[in-house]
Amino acid sequence: MFKPRPGQDEVINYRSGKMGIAAVPGSGKTHTLSYLAARLVASEDLAEDQEVLIVTLVNSAVDNFSSRVAGFLREFDLLPGIGYRVRTLHGLAYDIIREEPAMAGLDNRFAIIDERAAADILNIVVDNWKRTHPDFIQANTAENQDPERLGKRWNENLASLASSFIKQAKDYELTPEMIRAQLDKEEKSGEQFPLLEMGYSFYAAYQQALSYRGAVDFEDLIRLAYRVLRNNPEYLERLRHRWPTILEDEAQDSSLIQEKLLSLLCGDDGNWVRVGDPNQAIFETFTTAEPRLLREFLEREDVVPSDLQYSGRSAPAIIDLANYLNRWSQESHPVLELRDTLSKPFIHPTPPGDPQPNPPDTPDNIIIYNENLQPEKESALVANSARKWLEENPQGTLAILVPRNARGAEIVEQLTAMQVPYLELLRSSKATRDAAQVLAAVLGFYAQPSSKRRLADAVLSIGSVRFGEKALKGQSRAVRNLVNSQATPETLFASETEIPSIATTDPDQLTPEDLFHQGIHDLRLWQGAVVLPIDQLVMTISMHLFTEPADLALAYKLAIVLGGLAASNPGTQLPFFCEELNNIAGNRVQLYGFSAEETGFDPDAHKGEAVISTMHKAKGLEWDRVYLLSVNNYDFPSAQAQDNYMSEKWFVRDRLNLEAEMIAQLKALAAHDRLGLRKPEGQATREARLDYAAERLRLLYVGITRARRELVITRNTGQRGDCTEAVPLAALRTYLEHQA
Repeated sequence: MFKPRPGQDEVINYRSGKMGIAAVPGSGKTHTLSYLAARLVASEDLAEDQEVLIVTLVNSAVDNFSSRVAGFLREFDLLPGIGYRVRTLHGLAYDIIREEPAMAGLDNRFAIIDERAAADILNIVVDNWKRTHPDFIQANTAENQDPERLGKRWNENLASLASSFIKQAKDYELTPEMIRAQLDKEEKSGEQFPLLEMGYSFYAAYQQALSYRGAVDFEDLIRLAYRVLRNNPEYLERLRHRWPTILEDEAQDSSLIQEKLLSLLCGDDGNWVRVGDPNQAIFETFTTAEPRLLREFLEREDVVPSDLQYSGRSAPAIIDLANYLNRWSQESHPVLELRDTLSKPFIHPTPPGDPQPNPPDTPDNIIIYNENLQPEKESALVANSARKWLEENPQGTLAILVPRNARGAEIVEQLTAMQVPYLELLRSSKATRDAAQVLAAVLGFYAQPSSKRRLADAVLSIGSVRFGEKALKGQSRAVRNLVNSQATPETLFASETEIPSIATTDPDQLTPEDLFHQGIHDLRLWQGAVVLPIDQLVMTISMHLFTEPADLALAYKLAIVLGGLAASNPGTQLPFFCEELNNIAGNRVQLYGFSAEETGFDPDAHKGEAVISTMHKAKGLEWDRVYLLSVNNYDFPSAQAQDNYMSEKWFVRDRLNLEAEMIAQLKALAAHDRLGLRKPEGQATREARLDYAAERLRLLYVGITRARRELVITRNTGQRGDCTEAVPLAALRTYLEHQA
């Protein structure tokens, strides 16, 4: 039976009206909200045709809520699954549109494209735009940089700009036609807005491509659902009756259009409970989330504010450190504009007798390394420390949290070398990256059969799979020399050319000639399959190359992904698929459908393993021991003069943040703010630095509050060796030193 702690009792006694709840990390908000939902269902206030609507952010949370509510209903001797509905925001929007698609201007058979398909369309749109606007890149490339050598970087940057512009425009309910009309009005005087013109071109072409496919994207779902309800009062009233109470989780991550949709569905006199933690709003700078919306909701006169401030997750010293970061940021941050980044409530340990008592403090359960380590030394230090801790605590849980996927991949290499058991929550696992790398090398040769470098890459990749990495030690240069000694690679694949059989498969006895001949033999064997569709080609190669079921399963996954890309991009050739596989191998793209957010993740199911994750993906999770890496002034800038920013590309003139400049103009256009539309160039870039610094401060807070018992924080000097300690980390370190 649920035993509420202080603060939770006020929430579970809610009956009607609007309530806003600020919940600290580990305060049991999901448990509390689930119990509230069950109590509302168990009350006699719901009619047979009514449900409590629970809205959350990701699919795994839907399963979590459904399971918990069902459990509480059984305690009330009620059947689970009746009287409530749990949906993601996008799932809710889809439900609304599906009942009345014509009201949204859609066919009954409308399709929803996923993020991968949307990215493919955007890449085509960007390529087409670049061909007709060659002057843009020339004009915006930094001095002393050659635009011709920056093609790939500009492609990635423009695709990111296009994606951000389109998502933001849809959040503001702006169609391409509306933007065009506004621009025409503003440009009558002859003034030009090249960034907005570019964004409009991307948006118009993208929407045209969606229309051609009879499809919508995820951002369209929210926008169209809101339009349907706003324009159809009768349908809106039906849904208000069906869902008289709305319980919203993770409200700090809501965007403007998402808030407007739920607000409309609730109505002025409806029942709406919003739960979130403004201090854990960590998606603002790369999504349309607006953390200020929850804070403003909490301050409304018609809203009853409440706090969940008791947490049994962390040891008292870790709670104290998180609270100090909060207090320091409000009182002492060197940048005044950032002093409202974190806010109350502070975290309080659970009271005596609570069913979830805090773990006890232990000596040195918080360690902040006061040394600027080189990145590779930091990785080795943390991997070795994790190895020792897991050996001493085989039933403990441990996480290594990094600010970026690339750092995670480096840690994986260290753990692999030390034979430490691990699990990744990065964009793709090491096994997936390895399989993708081998297949990319083989396909890369078939795409360029006259290239000796490609042939050598393929031969070495085949050897690594056939005989293991050990067989390649010290042999790579000799194998490449063998390849380079051939007149042309094509002669090796002539039918009359005889390839000797290898004498042994023992890795210790293999010669460079053996590796060379095995690679040529395999490449000749698969050559005839090159005419097959890409998914069949990948599986043909994989069935001969891989022997382990896990590797074959990964190859099948990759084949499905590439087959989907081929279906959405007719006529695509091998070089495109090689590039996609290289992106997966380089941890630059995610395989959609296989992420922890979609399938759920339980750290306690992985005791004795090191879990490697980004800090963003770790939100909502907890481990006994947590390492936070790379807490320097690049990954955690504080709007200081010496800080650098990932969003300010080194190859863009004047270090402009083009995305910030463009979105600021779009926001001004949406608000009919003529002055804001004409703010001096660079101002939006400087404002974006503050937004990013604020988000990274909240990310550090999230990282600290993942730890139950022990916390280790390190920093590194960065790739160029010039990074220093992050300002908030210096404050935390000094605080701990004074506490000692």
